[in-house]
Amino acid sequence: MTCDNLDITIEAADIVEGKKKEVIIKGHLIKFTFNSIGLIDSVTYMGSEEIILQSLWSFVGLHENYLNSLTSRYEKGIIPNAVEFLSENWAIALYHEWFGDFCLRMRQSVQGMSDIQNVLERAFETTKNGEGITREQMNEFKKLVEPNTTRMIQDETLEFIKTNMNHLPMYYIPQKEFE
Repeated sequence: MTCDNLDITIEAADIVEGKKKEVIIKGHLIKFTFNSIGLIDSVTYMGSEEIILQSLWSFVGLHENYLNSLTSRYEKGIIPNAVEFLSENWAIALYHEWFGDFCLRMRQSVQGMSDIQNVLERAFETTKNGEGITREQMNEFKKLVEPNTTRMIQDETLEFIKTNMNHLPMYYIPQKEFE
């Protein structure tokens, strides 16, 4: 599944008498390729706007939920411009230099939990015959995650934001919850 955002205009004239005309490209194209369970397999960008390449690379391997359900919201027309959407304040944490480490720590933290082990075993059984997991199956697996696991993930996420508040001032964290 891909999410394309094409906003390219070309101002150019034909090559006349061997003289080249300058081509000006305005706008951008960003393409996300997702696998069957919503993980980002690749990101392609073409445009005149300067971007930080490492920021795009950091998206590969993330689930689309990290991007506020980009695919479904794009398909519904809620997000007309993916580049602008990913430049909004809510997305700043995704570009933080320690966000990848945070995701890795979270994966390592939950891997040993019994409910997550149950989900992983079911996922393995589902894919034994070489078939992938559908988004619907993924949603069913999410229902098997215990509330205390979900709460731990939420708490760790809030702690990441709180710890890095100097770089992430756009996130509001109520102080009473942390005292």
